[in-house]
Amino acid sequence: MSKEYTPKTPLFYLGAPLLTAMLALSGCGGDDGNPGTPGEPGGEPAMNISMLKIEVKETALEEGITRVDYRVTNQDDEPVVGIPSGRFIAAQLLPEGTSGAGNSSEWQYFTAETCSSSCPGTYVDHKNGNYSYSFSAPFDGMNEIAEIAGATHRVVIKLGGDTLADGTALPVTNDHYDWQPPSGAPAYSRNIVSIDTCNSCHNDLAFHGGNYNQVETCVTCHNATRISNPENIFPQMIHAKHLAGFPKPLSDCQTCHKEDETLSEQHNWFRVPTMESCGSCHNNIDFIKGEGHPAQADNSNCVACHNPDWTREVHANQQNMVALEQFKAEVTNASVSGSSLSFSLKLSNPQTGAAYNDSADKQLFVSDLRVYANWGTSFDYATRSARSIRVHEVAPLSGSNGVYQYQLDGLTIPVGSEADAGTLAIQGRVCASQGMLVDCSDSAASVLVIKSSHQSFNMAGLTTAGRRQVVSNETCGSCHGDQQLNFHGARNDLAGQCQLCHNPNMQADATAANPSATSADFKQLIHALHSARYEGFETLQFPGNIGNCAHCHSKDENGVLSMALPLKSAVQPLSLNDGSFTSPTAAICSNCHQSDGARNHMTQQGAVFQGAEADAKAGTESCATCHGQGGLADVTKVHPIAQ
Repeated sequence: MSKEYTPKTPLFYLGAPLLTAMLALSGCGGDDGNPGTPGEPGGEPAMNISMLKIEVKETALEEGITRVDYRVTNQDDEPVVGIPSGRFIAAQLLPEGTSGAGNSSEWQYFTAETCSSSCPGTYVDHKNGNYSYSFSAPFDGMNEIAEIAGATHRVVIKLGGDTLADGTALPVTNDHYDWQPPSGAPAYSRNIVSIDTCNSCHNDLAFHGGNYNQVETCVTCHNATRISNPENIFPQMIHAKHLAGFPKPLSDCQTCHKEDETLSEQHNWFRVPTMESCGSCHNNIDFIKGEGHPAQADNSNCVACHNPDWTREVHANQQNMVALEQFKAEVTNASVSGSSLSFSLKLSNPQTGAAYNDSADKQLFVSDLRVYANWGTSFDYATRSARSIRVHEVAPLSGSNGVYQYQLDGLTIPVGSEADAGTLAIQGRVCASQGMLVDCSDSAASVLVIKSSHQSFNMAGLTTAGRRQVVSNETCGSCHGDQQLNFHGARNDLAGQCQLCHNPNMQADATAANPSATSADFKQLIHALHSARYEGFETLQFPGNIGNCAHCHSKDENGVLSMALPLKSAVQPLSLNDGSFTSPTAAICSNCHQSDGARNHMTQQGAVFQGAEADAKAGTESCATCHGQGGLADVTKVHPIAQ
């Protein structure tokens, strides 16, 4: 809420300065203790608040009780005054190995104290953006935990979810501060995963009524001293929750455990193996009984076999990545004559820059290598199925020194579209062992899927003018990994390969309650899959906010999301198997907006549902009038998209 602030001296300041001072010092708890140094004047208080920023200034001990002094500002670094409540959580971190040989470091929960109309401790608003909170008692003995000298301590401050006295809403905000009492920097920590990594799939995670939204908050409570059910201790809980429906290979720990220099314990996942963490994924093992693994009573000997290098290699598939980096297939030239596409294919080793002299059919490490093509990038392709050639099974027409020529026949080029363009896509598999490409007949060989790719071409050659970009492999990869989601065996270029077949020539079921959710046309298919409306995928759970279109849609060079209205002219109507068509915008929007009211609204604005093809292509949809860029209900604004 925007407000006007006029600096002036309130009457009660003039009439009762002593009372004012007493109120400022008393806090919620009514104690007479020292509230700490109020800090410097903060300037005029914030009038507009869309963000709260919490900065802990210091911690101090007063008669054994911890006091936390902190400052709260808004998005413009203006002081926020008059925050009516807060929650303060305290814990300490047991060093690695303290609770037993081989055990990881462990958080121990002391207390959580909430201040609103009353306080367990003492809460002071210094009226300049600075605040102090003194806990209700010394930490030692709280929650039956003995405070350890020299241990890293943490305080979590949760603010917001309520309003200032004038009604200004305060956004829920968590922050934490780690220190070594009495006031030193911590000698060790346990920062393993970043909330930014979590939110790359989940968007804005928040739990327990939306009050807690930081990993550092979660672990402070989800530990053995606070949680009675061991399945809800943070590492075990998170691993178990991701076992079902995880959109990447489960063995890829680095989906969550990303390399991040800001995390002091970024390598903890492979450096400190324990029964608890490992067993939450490898849940067919009973360590105590010796089922699925040699029997062991504790973690003391884990690292003897599962040393850091081995653990990291096994889960990260580093040797496979090294092998894949030794192979690249790319089209270097293309031209069209009639319905035939001639192209040159180069095989090379990017690590050395050298070409593989033999063609694909003679390369013993090539298990599969195919080239696909379809025509018509401006109208989303001419045929339902792309034409293809398996170059690992046929001899090239000509070529040498790593560049070989092939011909792909049967390309459909509709009359009048000769000035358009087409797309070539490459997919394949290679064989590898111990980080090297090897003969596929080698019994030790693993078959690895290469990264698929696509290129555009016109009648005369390769071109950069291709199909519009709607999604990117980067946006898909935020959940599915860097081209790690393979369909039909080895197709993983989600940005440009899938559409060669999954295009508007696919037909929807006209008898379905929502035909849009039955089509295999890429734009319909992806919306239906991610919203759990596609047949056979009803149990799929999208991990983020399904209304956040920006999670998948990419931006153009002007920063405009590809889902912005009006749609590009290349977007075609939905084709149904009874010969009818649904106009483009309605077909896409009705994937999610399925109610009769939504459908009636679209129809009133010119949408065509299951009508004649000419009507569906007539351009009568006026959706962009209100829902277009800058409109009253711009789709990029009314959807929950972070701007």
